[in-house]
Order: sequence, then C-alpha cells, then structure tokens
Amino acid sequence: MAPKQNAQAKSRRESTDAEMRAAAERGHVEMSRDGARSVEYDEAHDAVQIALNNGVTMSIPRAQIPGLEKATRRDLEQVELSPMTTSISFLRLDADYSVQGLIRHALGLNEQQRAAGSVTSPAKRAAATLNGRRGGRPRKAVELEPVSSKQKRKKSEPAG
Repeated sequence: MAPKQNAQAKSRRESTDAEMRAAAERGHVEMSRDGARSVEYDEAHDAVQIALNNGVTMSIPRAQIPGLEKATRRDLEQVELSPMTTSISFLRLDADYSVQGLIRHALGLNEQQRAAGSVTSPAKRAAATLNGRRGGRPRKAVELEPVSSKQKRKKSEPAG
C-alpha cells in the first residue's frame, strides 16, 4: 500500500474508533439515566417491580400495563431486562416495554403532555377559523422545473 493510502486508512480507522467510543459513552449515559437494575413480578401485589439505576423502586400494577390484562402468573414470572437495561421483556408473551415508557404511562405523563399540547389560545382559534373560511390551510408553493419541448415529445412517444 502506498504511504498516502496507509495514512487515509489509518485516519478512517481512528475516526471510526472515536465514533465507537462516543457511541459507547452515550449508551452508558442512557443506561445510567434511563435503565433499571432489576425487574420482577410481585404476585402478592399483582404488580411489576422495577428497581431503577438511580435507587428508586417502582411498583406498577399489572392492570395498568397495556397488553398484560389477561396474562397468567406464569407469563408474568418470565420477565427480564434487555442488555442495555432500558427495556423489559415478558418472554412468554413476546411483549417488550421501555422502562421509561412504563413509568410515564403509570404516572399519567403521556396524557398530561397530550393535553398540554392541545391548548388553544383565542388567537390560534381565530386564525384557524379564518383559514377554514378561506378554504383551509394555505398550500405550500411547489417550484416546477421548466420542461423543454424536446423533453415533452420524449415523454409522449410510446416506448419501443
């Protein structure tokens, strides 16, 4: 290999190595922030116990987890964390849940954010009404490329 090619290959390798290190670091940050230490089904309380990496333990009633309403005890006992510890798998049910998604659902945060996003001010309501009277939201302008007469003939001629 020529010296220039060796230098380019080395530069690419170093760049890839740096990207891999950065990705691994992002994964570690995500695991420590969003991950769990353990998960188990608590039959006595009919709930899934999640011990988070930050020391908090949450107990989420089975009835509050979509898709587990009709699950049996045996189905629920076979639960494990993903290798990144950011999701939970119920093996017998082939059901996966993100740890953060379950927590948000259990605390009702998804619904609160959905409701917060639908707030309309009087000005927004008036603008929507006016747009409706005008035929709806204005369409985006689309720029068309000019077509020469030669291109038009090619398109209209049959192939073959």
